[in-house]
Parts: sequence; C-alpha cells; structure tokens
Amino acid sequence: MARKAKKKATKSRKSKKVGKATKKATGKKTAKKRSAKKEAGNSSVPNPPAGGGAAAHVPTMQPPASGVKVRMYRHGHGDCFLLAFRGPAGRPVYVLIDCGYKPGSNVDYGLAEISTVISHIGASTGNHLDLVVVTHEHQDHVNGFGKTGSSDFDPIAMDEAWFAWTESPTDKLAIELRRRHGDQLLGLVEARNQLAAADPGAVGYIDELLSLELGVDTPAQFAAAAKEKKKDPEKSVNKQGMKLIKDKAGKERTRYILPHQEGLTIPGVDGVRVYALGPPHDADLLKDENPQGSEAFPGHGISMRASFLAAIDPSIAADNQPFYERFAMPWDEARRSEFFKRHYGDDKVAVTAAAYADECAANPEWRRIEKDWLFSAEEMALMLNKGINNTSLVLAFEFEASKKVLLFIGDAQRGNWKSWTTSKKKNDKIDLVRDLLARTVLYKVGHHGSHNATLNGATDSDYPCLAWMGQGKFTSEFTAMITAVNKWALKVKPKPWVHPLPSIKTALHDKAEGRVFQIDTSTLARPDGASVDDWNDFMGRVHIDPAGLYFDYEVHN
Repeated sequence: MARKAKKKATKSRKSKKVGKATKKATGKKTAKKRSAKKEAGNSSVPNPPAGGGAAAHVPTMQPPASGVKVRMYRHGHGDCFLLAFRGPAGRPVYVLIDCGYKPGSNVDYGLAEISTVISHIGASTGNHLDLVVVTHEHQDHVNGFGKTGSSDFDPIAMDEAWFAWTESPTDKLAIELRRRHGDQLLGLVEARNQLAAADPGAVGYIDELLSLELGVDTPAQFAAAAKEKKKDPEKSVNKQGMKLIKDKAGKERTRYILPHQEGLTIPGVDGVRVYALGPPHDADLLKDENPQGSEAFPGHGISMRASFLAAIDPSIAADNQPFYERFAMPWDEARRSEFFKRHYGDDKVAVTAAAYADECAANPEWRRIEKDWLFSAEEMALMLNKGINNTSLVLAFEFEASKKVLLFIGDAQRGNWKSWTTSKKKNDKIDLVRDLLARTVLYKVGHHGSHNATLNGATDSDYPCLAWMGQGKFTSEFTAMITAVNKWALKVKPKPWVHPLPSIKTALHDKAEGRVFQIDTSTLARPDGASVDDWNDFMGRVHIDPAGLYFDYEVHN
C-alpha cells in the first residue's frame, strides 16, 4: 500500500511538471505566433539560422479556398517549389516542381539543409505528392531526390510524374541527343584533365559546370561519372534521382511532355489547364543559347566561340574531327618527326632566326598550338551546361475562371523561349502564347536570373519576352520568384556567376513594383510610388516562415 501511495504521489508530481512545461511551451508558442504576425506586417524577418530548421510539428499545407498556394523553399541556389491546389471534397492536391541545390550555397548563408526541406515537404503533404514535375536533369534541380533506399524522399508517395520529352526512352531525337551528350561529356572531362595538367588554375569554372552535369563535386570522380553516364545514363547521379521519381509514379503514370501537347491537367484538380510551351523538339533550337541584340539585358557581357571536340582521344571524338583519321598524325608521333621539329619546333629546341629580317623564323613558337585548344574547354563546358538548360520543361498553369497564369520555365534559354510560339509551323501559336504571358501573374524566373534565361523586349516584340507578361488588369498582381543565393554565386571561382543579373533584377522589381521573392533575401519592401492598396493586397497573401525555411504566396482564382 505504501509503495502504491508513493507511486501515486510521484505520478502526481510528474503530471504537475508536465502541465507546467506544456503551459510554458504554449506560452512561448503564442508569443512566437504574435512575433511572426508582427514580422509579417513589417514585411521583414531576420535572417534564418544556419540550417533553417523545420518545426517539430508541421501543419498540413492548406490551399486557399480557390486558387493555389505556392511554397518557395529557401534551401540554397536551386529550385524547389511545392504547390497546393484545392482538390475533390476540399482535399489538398500537391504538386512538387524540382528539388535541388548547389552544395555549399545553403547553411553557410543562413539557409536550410536539403534534408530539412524534404522532411518538411513530407510533413506538409502527409507524405503524399499527387504530381512531381522535373524540369531538367541539372544538379540544382534534382539532387535532392537522391537514390532509392537512401533518399529522404523514400517515405513520400508520388502518384504521377512529368518530364520533358528529352527524357523519353522511346523518342528517337531524345535518344540521339543523349548519345551526343555522353560523347561530349567524355571529351570534356578528358580535355579538363589535360588542361589541369598544363595549367591547374584554369579549371575551376569547368569543374563547377561539370558538377552540375554529373552530380558529383570531386574532380577525381568526373571521369568515372562521365563514363558511367555514357555507358548507362540511368546510373548517373542526377538520373538516379529522376529514376526514383519514375519508380514511385510507375511506368503508366510517368509522362514525357511534348511542346503544345493537348489535354494536360493536374490529377484531381478541376478548373486548371496546363500548357507545355517547351522544350522545342528541335536539336538546333536546343543549341540556341544566348540572347541576340535587343533580346539581351544590359551587362550580360558573354561571348562564345564555336564548340570544340578536338585533340582528344580519337575513340571519344572521332565523329567530330575535321579530317579523316588517315590524314591525321598523333601528336606523340609528330613531335618526334624531324620535319615538325624543323618547322614547328618544340619547348626543348631554340627558335632559329630567319636569314633575312623580313622573313619568319624557321620554327616559331606561334606555330605550336598543341595546348591552345584546351582553353576552349571552358566554353565547351558552358555550352553543354546551357544545352541542358534549354531542355527545360516549361509549363503555364491557367485558372479557367480568373484566367490568371503561373509560368514555371525551369532554366529555359533563348532557343527554348523563341520556340514557344511555334508548333506545326512558324508562329502558329504566337497569339496563344502572347495571351498566356499577358495574363501571367507569377513568373518563376529562369536560371536564377542569369543573363540568358529571361529575354528583354517590348510589348510589340515578335518573340516572347518579359514585356509580354502581366498586362492589363493582371499588371497589379505580377510577381516574380528568383532562386538565387547571390553572395554564393559571386564567390564561384575563377569566374563569378552573376545570379541574378542586376539589370534583370531591376527590370523585375520595376515591373512587379517590388513583388519579387529571392531565396537569400528575407525581406519584402514596398517601393516608393507603388500603390499602397496593391501592396497590402499582395502582403495579405504572403507568409514568411519565421524559421526562414520558405515563403508562401497565394494566388486567388
């Protein structure tokens, strides 16, 4: 009996302690809520703690009564968007668009770990995604998905998956493009290694671009990763993340989307039509990367020479050499030839002066260009990178009732943009695309705001451009989202990534009157002269997570 009484008293004391702790925690929670409301009212929150940090209890993400809630995660330099639509009987329907980032661009800049973001996605959706959209295979769009069995996405169900036609296992052009890309990657890695041997300081930028392509960050792994990707593309790091999605959705519910494909709808959502604008089913347009003339925003300053695949292992680049193999002489053989020594020289032979002042030396250094080709490797890497960017799946989500449009373009560049107005013949879709862009109220800015992923122009330009967006009554709601960590991008060596390009960011701020979200910026402020009513309406549909993990933005139908 005594033991029972003692046990009861102990239990009572414990219950009082728990009660006090609960009360204290509730008080703190209420204070936090008040603080969050105050901060949202001020359009500003402090920089998030390193790693972000999801709350212990995450409420289910709820869409508005009519329309969509767009959650932009703040996880580093990359894309991860969770959309919540109203489905049958009010059930939320969840769409995830991409999930990836550049390693090193998050925690050091006060942003969330990718694992924290994925855990939050699972909790917010009840571990169930109705649709997963992958725009293209770059690291900063897919590396969050990981490999089946060791992925943070393992417990999350995925009902349906959409990829661009370029990922189709049966499309003949897609198969040929993957073959070419594999050859070019192998050649580029070989060139990179030779350049590193000749000039170790010259490969930093190439390494950054190769890590995007191959999904690995250690140069020592590049060759193996490129060979594996050539041999079996599905085993590459980036492709493994995409495979996880395909396996979860199943073969019957994995779709490879063609431009202007008819009948696209979000499963379980009525009143929303989806238009696929890109990528173009055209190899030449996929290679068309840089804005021309008035299409470019000021300050882009990028020049490109032609692609290279020369002076590397003939087994890698035989199809790309300018001469038949029988007319070529390997460098090792040439450097032993007396003829070449006499007329081209080498590093160990002194230049022989010409007999006359107005004649050229017999073996001048300028004839020896055996390593010069290597310095084109950087531009080849950039071209490969942009080629993949141009394969981005571009989707316009249209609300049939309000006619509002959300435009998600991945990292689409010039050739992709220019293709939107063409389906079966040139510009046969120009009226449709001009109309869709005029009604665009949310623009996911292409490629972190880089120089070649948003085209400049005017409302009367004959190609899609920023000026076409948000016209008429849709002007006052036009909003942009930039997936960039500027300080990280500017530290990329040896050449900084200017993400976002200042002139593009300025144009977006001017057009949107300050309604621009950027991953690394925790504040929103109304510009001088902007409508107070429009700004208050905008902020009434914004929630900035106090822990710094995401921005929520509602578009009402």
